Amino acid sequence: MSQISVLFLDDEENVINSIRRVFADEDYGVAVTRNPEEAMAIMSREKIKVVLSDQRMPDISGVEFLRRIKTQYPDTVRILFTAYADLSAAEAAINVSEVYRFISKPWHSDELKAAVANAIHYYDIVMENRRLFEETKAKNEELNLANCKLKALYDVQKDFSSTLSHELRTPLASIKAAIDIVISGTAGESTPEQKNFLSRAKANVDRLNRLINDILDLAHLESGKVALDRQPADINKVIQSVVDTQESVARAKGLYLKFSLDTNMPVLLLDQDKIVQVLNNLINNALKFTESGGITVSSKLNVEKKQVEVRVQDTGYGIKEEDLVKLFEKFKQLGEAHQRQAGTGLGLAICKEIIRQHGGSVGVESKKDQGSCFYFYLPIEKS
Repeated sequence: MSQISVLFLDDEENVINSIRRVFADEDYGVAVTRNPEEAMAIMSREKIKVVLSDQRMPDISGVEFLRRIKTQYPDTVRILFTAYADLSAAEAAINVSEVYRFISKPWHSDELKAAVANAIHYYDIVMENRRLFEETKAKNEELNLANCKLKALYDVQKDFSSTLSHELRTPLASIKAAIDIVISGTAGESTPEQKNFLSRAKANVDRLNRLINDILDLAHLESGKVALDRQPADINKVIQSVVDTQESVARAKGLYLKFSLDTNMPVLLLDQDKIVQVLNNLINNALKFTESGGITVSSKLNVEKKQVEVRVQDTGYGIKEEDLVKLFEKFKQLGEAHQRQAGTGLGLAICKEIIRQHGGSVGVESKKDQGSCFYFYLPIEKS
């Protein structure tokens, strides 16, 4: 037996019999009654989606009955039958009972069945929307809780990294000082083999010290503890100064390092030291992975987007397409395993955070064996 989804209340026996005949072949179950109390009893034991009530009945009006339905079963769709042009009943049905629609007597069978089918569909949509809303609300609460836990773990990780880095600096400084003393011969002459081992140890101490400094730098940037000292600056002059400093390193590798600058540049609000750090990092990476040709640093003004673009283009190894998305993640290093040089894998993550705090963005374009171009955008702001 199909579940009863529709309830009809009408005091006329011929109407009740007619309804039974009309809905006899429907997939959903239909209950009919002439008694309001029996109708309420059916409501209490069945999951009724749609209630249709006659307006003119001896014991209770259709408006009053549907008001009771609304009070006890607010989700049930309510429809009112009426054979009279009764304006006051219509107003009450709208304002008090909040009916879904009116159906006038005498009704046509096909129209009545269509109206009931639409009402059931409406009920199902409302219930499904509510279910989805509650499900989404529960998922959002789960996500918020997970985000809070992740944030707490991230804060613990940052504090741990910062504390550990500070604690490692002192013993590393002592180790480096001791190695320098032995290498210098102050503590006695060392053999060439001993000096070679000590030089290796010193190189690894220096590398570990750079890693600690980068971890501290990134932790401070991400925590917001280090505020940018933004002052009006000429980005072209900043680029020129960095290129001039690095030019001798490039020349020693047999590479060129040049710049191509847009002369129509506005004054930008920059933390000049931080932008120098970004440029040095990008140029150093380009020098590491370029064996022939060289590096070009360029600037360009985009008036429409109100931003300045700075690009560091090299003629080096290039990067695989699948590796491009990983480059600005922490502890990711450029190049193939046999190409990698000593580094921390934090340089690009630091660059990304510095540019983000300037209100800009970073990116990369590269193809394997065709060189790479790292770029960043800085917004034009009114000083």
